[in-house]
Parts: sequence; structure tokens; C-alpha cells
Amino acid sequence: MDADTLFVVNPRSGNGRTRRRWRAHEAYFRTHLKRPFEVRWTERPGHATEIARTAVQSGIRTVVSVGGDGTLNEVVNGYLDGIGRPWEPESRIAVFSLGTGSDFIKTLGETREAEDVARRLNDDHVRAVDAGVCEYAEAGAPRSRYFLNVAEFGSGGAVVDHVNRSTKILGGKMSFLLAILRTMPRYRNTRVGYEADGAPRKDAIVNDFVVANGRFFGGGLIPAPHADLEDGLLDVVIIGDVDFKTVRKNLGPLREGKHLSLPEITHFRARELVVHAGQEMIDLDGEFVGRHPKRFQVLPKAVRLVAGEKGG
Repeated sequence: MDADTLFVVNPRSGNGRTRRRWRAHEAYFRTHLKRPFEVRWTERPGHATEIARTAVQSGIRTVVSVGGDGTLNEVVNGYLDGIGRPWEPESRIAVFSLGTGSDFIKTLGETREAEDVARRLNDDHVRAVDAGVCEYAEAGAPRSRYFLNVAEFGSGGAVVDHVNRSTKILGGKMSFLLAILRTMPRYRNTRVGYEADGAPRKDAIVNDFVVANGRFFGGGLIPAPHADLEDGLLDVVIIGDVDFKTVRKNLGPLREGKHLSLPEITHFRARELVVHAGQEMIDLDGEFVGRHPKRFQVLPKAVRLVAGEKGG
């Protein structure tokens, strides 16, 4: 019987822990999954996108992302076509989150245990969740890329770039904390203009600009505590003209999702956001993708996700 499920494994995720542990995980799935499956390992950045696209177009029903939020981002970008629809309407994505931050599954309320992943795959319960698309410029040429969890630009993009160029042996929470402490003192806030859902332009001096579909980023920080993967809206959280001392003082509220009432924070929901910014570094789902953000838009119910019932 031909396999209808493909595990796309990023062996470098989790600071290489995925490579070391995959043999045991695969043996567990061979024993406990009710359907046959195949395994492909990624070999380079962007490879998961190529693998996922080819798999879905060739009839694979379920593509399982095995790695971090960045691996999942690549899989989503292979799963969706050029206009934000699955290449095959009945295909779906599943997540075995083994990365440094593993922030996306926190919004789902799910674990990173193989036993729970096998149960979800066997139950085959599908939720249609929103995705986002970010348009930006690269070397003067227009580009676009999908995201499933959180997009941001500003200081957060610089932090993510630092994390991904450093060892992640200390795990998600500590890796991001150290990157914040090392990056933020040198970051210079920037002026940004934005238009939400066609409203008049607003301008602000910004430290970080977050466009969230999920609630968590940065190894457990909660920038958008009210974000909903199925409401057809993006939660926008703007951290204004703050210095490093203020950022450091408010890391606690940000980790608890209690920062929205702070005077330096602006937050609202939107379906579409046009941005006027300079060479700000863009982070999509924990990966630095480029600079010059231009536009963000929600794609309602774009991704069919193998997951538990909403809320757990």
C-alpha cells in the first residue's frame, strides 16, 4: 500500500537534537501509526518547501513538519500555492514540533510528545486555520511569503537573526533571552507608517512591530495574548519608542501576556496592513526572511491542520 503521509524532518532543528533522536521517534511511529508513511530529511534552507510542494502535488494527503517553527513555515510555503490555497484541497499539514522555540503549538495547546502526535494523526481531526502573507522587497524586487504563527519587523527581526546565527544549546527561552539582552542595547528605533484595512495612515516611532496569527514567539513570550487562529484577523501589537531599560523591565509582563495596557503599546486587529518602513529586518515564524516590509494580509481558513479540538 502506498504511503499517504510524509514526515519532513529537519535534522538540524533543536540544535541537532532532532537528528540524534529521530531513529527512536520513527520506530515509535512505525509501531503506532495506523497508516504507512515515508520520511524525507531536509538538506538546506528552503528544502522543506520544495519537499512539501512536490509531495502535495503528487498526492500525499498529510505532510508532517518535524522540526521547529521555521521548518513549519517552509512546509506551509510549499503546501500553499501562489494565491494562498492548498495545491490539493484535501491535503493537510501536521506538526511534530522539535525546534528551539516551538511556539506555534503553544497556541494550539498541544505538546511536542511523539505519543500525542501519533494520536492526533490517528484521530485525523482537521481544523481549518488562518495563515498570513507578508509582502516585502528584496534587492528591489517584490517578494511574498506565508506565515502561520507570528510576523514581526524591527528589533524582533534583529533578535531572531542573532538567535539563528548562534548556538541554541540552552533551549528556546534562554536562547531568545540572551539574544534580546545582546541585541537590544544597540538597536535604534525607527519611524514607521501604516494603514489598517484602508484607514488613514498613522505614523509612529517603533521599537518592534508584531503582526500575529498565533499568540507566542521568542521561546514563550506572549505578544498577542488574544490572537485566534480561526477569527480571520491578524492581531497587531506595536511596541513604541522605548529604550533598552524599558524593554528589560517589561520582559516579565510580555512573558505573561500582560503588556497590552502599557502606555508604550498600541494594539488592534486588522485583515490587511500596508506598511511604510525602511530596511527593517523581517521575522516570519522565527526565521529572518529579508527586509523592507510592505504589506500583511490574513488568509482565512487557508491551512487544513491536523490538530485537536479548539482550546486543547
